[in-house]
Amino acid sequence: MPIGSEVATFEDVQAALQIREAEENVWLVQLCSHSSLNAYRDTIDHPLDKQYMKWSIEALKQRFNIGQTASIVDLPFWSMLVFDLEDNKVIYDCMDEHAGFSNTSDELLALEPALMNRADAVVASSDLLYQKARSLNPSVHLIPNAGEFAHFSIKPSYRPIDIAKVHQPIVGYIGAIADWFDMVFVYELAKGNPDWNFVLIGDTYFSDTSNIEKLQNVFLLGEKQYHELPAYLHAFDVCIIPFLINSLTLATNPVKIYEYLSAGKPVVSTPLPELAPMSEYVSLASGLKEFEAAIARGLQENGEEQARAMEKRRQFAAENTWEHRYKDFHSIILTALYPKVSVIIVTHNNWTFTERCLNSLLRHTAYPRIEIIVVDNASSDETAARLLQLNYPDIKTILLSENNGFAEGNNIGILNATGDYVVLLNNDTIVSKDWLPRLLRPFRTDPQIAAVGPMSNYVGNDQKLDFFVGDEIQGANEIWLDEFYELYDRRMRYTEMLGFFCVAIKKEMFKKLGSLDKNFGTGMFEDDDFCLRLRHAGYRLAVAEDAFVYHKGSATFNQWEEEQKNSLFHQNQSYFESKWGINWSPHRMPLSLFVNTSDPDKIAEIVAANPKTAVFASCPEEWKNPQEEWQRKLLQKCDGDSLVIARVGSYLGQPIHGIRKIGPNLYFTNNMELLQKIKFKHIYDFRQLAPGGELIGNELRLLTSV
Repeated sequence: MPIGSEVATFEDVQAALQIREAEENVWLVQLCSHSSLNAYRDTIDHPLDKQYMKWSIEALKQRFNIGQTASIVDLPFWSMLVFDLEDNKVIYDCMDEHAGFSNTSDELLALEPALMNRADAVVASSDLLYQKARSLNPSVHLIPNAGEFAHFSIKPSYRPIDIAKVHQPIVGYIGAIADWFDMVFVYELAKGNPDWNFVLIGDTYFSDTSNIEKLQNVFLLGEKQYHELPAYLHAFDVCIIPFLINSLTLATNPVKIYEYLSAGKPVVSTPLPELAPMSEYVSLASGLKEFEAAIARGLQENGEEQARAMEKRRQFAAENTWEHRYKDFHSIILTALYPKVSVIIVTHNNWTFTERCLNSLLRHTAYPRIEIIVVDNASSDETAARLLQLNYPDIKTILLSENNGFAEGNNIGILNATGDYVVLLNNDTIVSKDWLPRLLRPFRTDPQIAAVGPMSNYVGNDQKLDFFVGDEIQGANEIWLDEFYELYDRRMRYTEMLGFFCVAIKKEMFKKLGSLDKNFGTGMFEDDDFCLRLRHAGYRLAVAEDAFVYHKGSATFNQWEEEQKNSLFHQNQSYFESKWGINWSPHRMPLSLFVNTSDPDKIAEIVAANPKTAVFASCPEEWKNPQEEWQRKLLQKCDGDSLVIARVGSYLGQPIHGIRKIGPNLYFTNNMELLQKIKFKHIYDFRQLAPGGELIGNELRLLTSV
């Protein structure tokens, strides 16, 4: 629905959005746009069209409390919108060869290849469309059309009044009479067989019916209500599908064949490829003479032969209903879009941490196919009793009689896991909103990726963030998390090692490579070991940089004496080194240019060696929320070609010490002495504020260029 206004707000769009309940749990929604759009001819080019549509979807999600969404796209028009939606899966339901329609623009056709390529899955209704999509997308599924057997199989007790006086035999057609309907062929057919009456039901659109209307044995009845169609269908003696053979019909799996067969009627069709496998139930005929002969055979059916043939057709239709197709489609949505995930948590005491972890999982995991397996390693506190009190169908509890260690505890969980992916999760973690879809996303980008880990506040490698805002009770600060997601959106990188405080691994890897090495006992180095096994087998490890999981860190080992921890560390290090014949080296820590660096000369050297353009921004003391204009403008400077260092005192109330990495190309510092040797290419002043707190002018003041 076009709004027209160029200054409409989200609230304006929310108020204008039209939502109507068509049936129970079925809602019709008319999205708002800036201008009037035709889904068959136009493209969503105007920024306001896309903005108003996105706001419409957001308003819809708010009204129905919807989290993650799956968009089933029937027309390429929508591809310009659905890929911009947050937490949205896309299925392209490819039902037709759109180039065969006269009302589809070239601009729309040009969008289809990218839609096929980018969609999470493609569903094709015919083999030709299936083959076309396979060259562009690895997840393509063939689901033919079907019919509503219950609606068309029962013969009504009345005969429609407008065919009450039409004598048998009746040759009938139900459907659109458009570009693909061979009007000339049907005219010749009717003209040559005056004893047969032809009843054609459907809108004639732009078809030329001037000649056929002159024939006394042809009845053009126009469109009928859906509930009226069975009465006409059961009055037919033979049903026909007189389609032209062209790019459209070669890819067509006609719905009407299932409707015709639901009534048990003989069917004659031009030789459509999709009907070839149904030759037992439908007669395919080329040319006028073959078509006439096939109709004549259908009209000659009688007695027991007719009864057997009708039952055979009806049985086929009963096995090809929309209920069957729904089950197939639903299965694809679950398996292709949402592979099952098994989250395994190994516990040993520390119920407080375990409870926080489980609560965060239940609160922040809006994923349709998940199971949580808690393996307790003989806790001596309240953990076992509290786990048994849990009443959640998706949480399974396994209580062990002795402490088998971290690796073996996870192995037991993996043996009981039924997911396609296994997530090993420490009990001293707190997951954040959207953590799981973000963690799984890299798997779709590269089939060689076997394991993926998130970023965190505490981990012994370069998954560790240089700066974090949050606490051990709530985990990540939600305002910081939103900005973190924005800064790192969809960023992924390969790595050599992943910390197993939280890691997603393809379940098949354990079948190929075996279990975690239980010789590491209570823990330490089992993650180094399994990551090395994966890499030696030719697989890749990845870090989902836009995923975050809070980690308290060493919750179990902090219960030990320092000497005991050190002893286990060195024991497992020695076992790891002897197993692999290598010397273990500590892992890279935060992936920051300036980590553990406080020498101005060294800092200047690092900046000079960096290929990005060095930019400095002098800013107000505090980075706040909601963001002010200067903050938004600063973020605009953080493109892929710039290295931005900003003077900021605190971030959401958290003081800045040293030089801290805030985003991929953004660093904050509160110590100007650290920067005194750097030769910046550009220096911007964000402090030039008018009395009302707004920036003076539209651009920042450039103080100097080097």
